[in-house]
Amino acid sequence: MEAATMYSKKILDGYRYITINYDRNLKYCPYGSAGVDIYRDGTIALISYTTRVIEINRAGYLTCTGTYSPTTRKHIRAFLKEYAPSLCYADVKSIACTNQKINTRTGERD
Repeated sequence: MEAATMYSKKILDGYRYITINYDRNLKYCPYGSAGVDIYRDGTIALISYTTRVIEINRAGYLTCTGTYSPTTRKHIRAFLKEYAPSLCYADVKSIACTNQKINTRTGERD
């Protein structure tokens, strides 16, 4: 079995550079300070800078911890375009404000 490719990016965290490792780059934002981690349980997570912003679990439910900076919002849009094309930024913003989940397949909110 072949080893998984890991992507590393150096980002400025305050006054120092740190290296962040991701499983994948974002297809629509490959040079941004964001990446995607994929876990064994099927969860897909968007990591923007050093913050886990979005998670989509195996059942298709998306949760968002916040919309943060304008750059993170660009990362969110790129992530949605690639992993949840049926949703838009406004959907994610509304669930982040109300601490809800949204199903990426059906649009159902929980």
